[in-house]
Amino acid sequence: MLVKRIHLLSGLLFLALYSFSQVTSTITIIPQPVKAYGRTGTFTLTSDTRIFYPKGNAEWEVPVQYLMMTAQASTGFQMVAQPLSNAPQGTGKPGIYFIEDNNVEHPEGYELEVRPEAIAVRARTAAGAFYAVQSLRQMFPPEFNSATPVSDIAWTIPCGAITDYPRFGYRGMHLDVGRHFFPVDFIKRYIDLLALHKLNRFHWHLTEDQGWRIEIKKYPKLQTVASCRDETLIGHYSDQPHQFDGKKYCGYYTQEEVKEVVEYARQRFVTIVPEIEMPGHCSAALAAYPELGCTGGPYAAATKWGVFEDVYCAGNEQTFDFISGVLDEVCALFPGEYIHIGGDECPKDRWKACPKCQKRMQDEGLKDEHELQSYFIRRAEQMLAKHGKKLIGWDEILEGGLAPSATVMSWRGTEGGIAAAKAGHDAIMTPGSHCYFDHYQSDPSTEPVAIGGFTTVRKVYNYEPVPAELSEAEAVHILGAQGNVWTEYMETPEYVEYMVYPRASALSEVLWTPKEKKTWDDFSRRLKAHFDRLDVLGVNYARSYYDVQSSFAGGYAMLSVGDRSVQIKYTRDGSDPTPTSAGFYGPIPIQQPTTIKAVAVKDGKLMGKIMTVRYFVHKASGKTYAMTEQPSQYTGGERYALTNGVVGALRSWNNWVGLSGGDFDPVLDLGAPTAFEKVTTHFVNNKSAWIYPPRSIEVLVSDDGEHFRSLVKKEIDADSMTGATVETVQLPVPGTTARYLKVVARNFGKIPDGAGGAGNPAWLFLDELLVE
Repeated sequence: MLVKRIHLLSGLLFLALYSFSQVTSTITIIPQPVKAYGRTGTFTLTSDTRIFYPKGNAEWEVPVQYLMMTAQASTGFQMVAQPLSNAPQGTGKPGIYFIEDNNVEHPEGYELEVRPEAIAVRARTAAGAFYAVQSLRQMFPPEFNSATPVSDIAWTIPCGAITDYPRFGYRGMHLDVGRHFFPVDFIKRYIDLLALHKLNRFHWHLTEDQGWRIEIKKYPKLQTVASCRDETLIGHYSDQPHQFDGKKYCGYYTQEEVKEVVEYARQRFVTIVPEIEMPGHCSAALAAYPELGCTGGPYAAATKWGVFEDVYCAGNEQTFDFISGVLDEVCALFPGEYIHIGGDECPKDRWKACPKCQKRMQDEGLKDEHELQSYFIRRAEQMLAKHGKKLIGWDEILEGGLAPSATVMSWRGTEGGIAAAKAGHDAIMTPGSHCYFDHYQSDPSTEPVAIGGFTTVRKVYNYEPVPAELSEAEAVHILGAQGNVWTEYMETPEYVEYMVYPRASALSEVLWTPKEKKTWDDFSRRLKAHFDRLDVLGVNYARSYYDVQSSFAGGYAMLSVGDRSVQIKYTRDGSDPTPTSAGFYGPIPIQQPTTIKAVAVKDGKLMGKIMTVRYFVHKASGKTYAMTEQPSQYTGGERYALTNGVVGALRSWNNWVGLSGGDFDPVLDLGAPTAFEKVTTHFVNNKSAWIYPPRSIEVLVSDDGEHFRSLVKKEIDADSMTGATVETVQLPVPGTTARYLKVVARNFGKIPDGAGGAGNPAWLFLDELLVE
């Protein structure tokens, strides 16, 4: 009889679909479902609503209990759940039915049907049912997410049907607790917000130069020594001279707390990927156990940010005993299949000078220190394999040879992921250009301090994780993507939320929704409704969605904002715009140096921060150019940022044109033979961020665009430049007339030993070629 009742219920709900139509509906779920059908009518949740779930399956009780907990907190209703074998017959009571259905193809997929009388959730697994619950949370009024009962609300949900499943299996968010430590309650809240967005991996970055954050019982000094640093850098790293707060900073999670968090995440179908950094980023551990370093110390937990020379000694067998002991306890605490071992930014200076490391290389037949790092990673992989775990590492683990079963996390662009996939290895995409949520998301002059960069919500939303360079067979190795949250400048939970949301909301749709269904305009519409939910949840999300952005082409400035329902008001005289200022309705001609200030306005209120942009007008303004090597998306600049009339700022990489390892050689077409006297350009000197001055800058001209003659070349003493600055270079070319102008800036080359990023190609940032 039970089977018949289940099929009868399923059949009745399915027959109701005849009147469903795929229309622009009231469903505003993020991430957008694969298919959503709207229908007139609503289902109303009441205190009499019963919940039914499969009998004898404890896993299915998790999404049911989650729904009951959420509903009771917001509505005050004491919900009752019953196994399906005890389902009432003929009572006519409204119900929410969870149905285990092996016909649902995707293990994380679900089918959701809403009628006035009942809601049916079908899924193959409890995970799929849980994601259906997250969709229900977003279909009810925003107050359904309240932590305390809300009165005078009709708890209705629009009728409709959803068929849904994720595009990628790995949908991750990361949090660095080494630079700044966050309490267990916030870690749980962080996981709750991941679950709301159907994100299923939490990358918990637990160890760093600045602090070791997990209890390891075999090595108690990791708690008593490595979990503390003497003081912390104040302000931005580029501020000189460095200043410190003089306050000891400590914190770590006990193993009981870790178990508590792991269980909390399990009940939200989030798998934790712990990261234990090696062989670099280990200053804190070396402070506790100096015998593990090449020099023997003394060492101290770092008090500022960056990359440090002291790393684990790869020639000392004690190091591997230590790593093995740590991983034994870590593997026992985390049930997921992956353990992240870092593997990034490991300087080789100490290894080059260490007799033990050199002997290890000789004994193992390793030709260089890159192969020594690969040896180190393979040893860690073998330790993990004993526990049935798989290794993940940052893309530097490709250098010197990849461990056999390793998964690559590609952060220095997409190249690491491409190389891994082509070699038959799995990869997780997390390029700094789109997935680093420690970057600025709006005008740095109006934002709290951040590391740099410029990554808007829209840029995150437009990210495509599968590189075009991969074949269909190779693309299956792209498991998904992840947003990274490095906390050098995030001291509080509130600031973390500000940097993460709504960018994580955008990323969730990148990872869940079919590529062909994604459109910014529709996401923008749903994001406004999503803000209401985040408000109820008390999330300190950024309102940069309402901040005005500017662009320039062909002598005209364009203004835009994420929300098309607002109006842009602007001024050209340097005064702050108000709701009564001129409205933006079309391109703004820029014929002389101009300062534009703009802001979004809705219902007479300012919705975002005031944007300020200073436009320079010169003979190359708005001109197009071509380069041999395409600029990196990492900088976030416009397509023609070199001639857009705006000079980039030090801390924001927007408006800069960046290349990693390559030379600049833009060729500008001035349109006709043009007389000019000098060329001025700008570059960034910020070696701590791997951004180096050019070796030289040269100006060349041509009449036909093919044959160029050199006019002037300036050598730059790039080696001696220090600090973090924007440098201006003027190149006089008196009496010149030409149609084509070429500027060649020669890249610094490889970052030298002893510097952060040693061995990697240096970045070169150039901006605005002023032709006067």
